[in-house]
Amino acid sequence: MKITKSSNLLKFIAIFVFLTLLGACSKSDPKIEPEPNPEISEGMFNRLITVKNFGEELPAGSLPTTAQSSIYYSLEQNKAITPDYRLTARWDISFAGIYRSFINCNNSSNGDGIGGPGKGGIFLVKKKFEDVVDIPSDAEFRRGEKPYGTDDSGAFGEGLGWYLYDFGGNIKGGGAENKKHVCYPIEEHTLVVRTANGNYAKIKIQSIYKDLLDPKDWYKTSPTPFFTFQYVLAKSGSTKFEIKN
Repeated sequence: MKITKSSNLLKFIAIFVFLTLLGACSKSDPKIEPEPNPEISEGMFNRLITVKNFGEELPAGSLPTTAQSSIYYSLEQNKAITPDYRLTARWDISFAGIYRSFINCNNSSNGDGIGGPGKGGIFLVKKKFEDVVDIPSDAEFRRGEKPYGTDDSGAFGEGLGWYLYDFGGNIKGGGAENKKHVCYPIEEHTLVVRTANGNYAKIKIQSIYKDLLDPKDWYKTSPTPFFTFQYVLAKSGSTKFEIKN
């Protein structure tokens, strides 16, 4: 009996020492640094970039006026960004609200970027995409406090917006039943974004309907929201948007 108790005691002491040492090692391990932001390719600047069908099907049972969770896009990397990176500078624009059609920037002060490192801004210019040459001053940009979405020329307008929402189908749809709840981008309105890293982009939303660019093909049953848009990036410090490549 004495040998058994002694053996058990030795085992207990060995396990205790092992766990103590393991805890000490864990405390002394260096902190894991966050993954660095990817570099921006020089080829991304000063060229026209087209994005087709960015988005996903809305959850089953969603009504036209149901607000949706945000999805994110990196203009600098030209790709979708998962919500895991919400509090990083990896995304530049978010899409949320009705049909995910309310677009915002990545800023540390407001919106989805609050608490992160984003230096983003967003501003709507009342000009066609091709005519937007001058980059607005930093003071003109919103800093995430309010997105741009529905224009006052349509239903549920929230001031100046990038699209007209034809809720009843009687503004642009001629009153047809299948033309209700259709979203029409306004050609004379262009979004200008300051990216999370401080560069600039001008954006032309062409359609929110999958594989459909012609308004005559847009119906309330068309797959949505799948954003097709064009944009041009300019480096921080630039005063003009130019297409060189």
